[in-house]
Amino acid sequence: MDATIIGLLIITFIASMTGWFFSQSKEAEKPVKVMIFVLYFWGSVFIQLMIFSVLYHYGLLDSIIE
Repeated sequence: MDATIIGLLIITFIASMTGWFFSQSKEAEKPVKVMIFVLYFWGSVFIQLMIFSVLYHYGLLDSIIE
């Protein structure tokens, strides 16, 4: 598999686990929990992409990407 696809799958998995973990701890109705999950999912994706873009910019991911 290409490194990009693997990276995106890892980001998706981490974001899903983060969204599930934080949305399950809230006491709310089901539709509200779904919205909270989506909020935490996309927030986690954004934070991970920012971290990986900074690491890529400074060349800290060169050994992994090659």
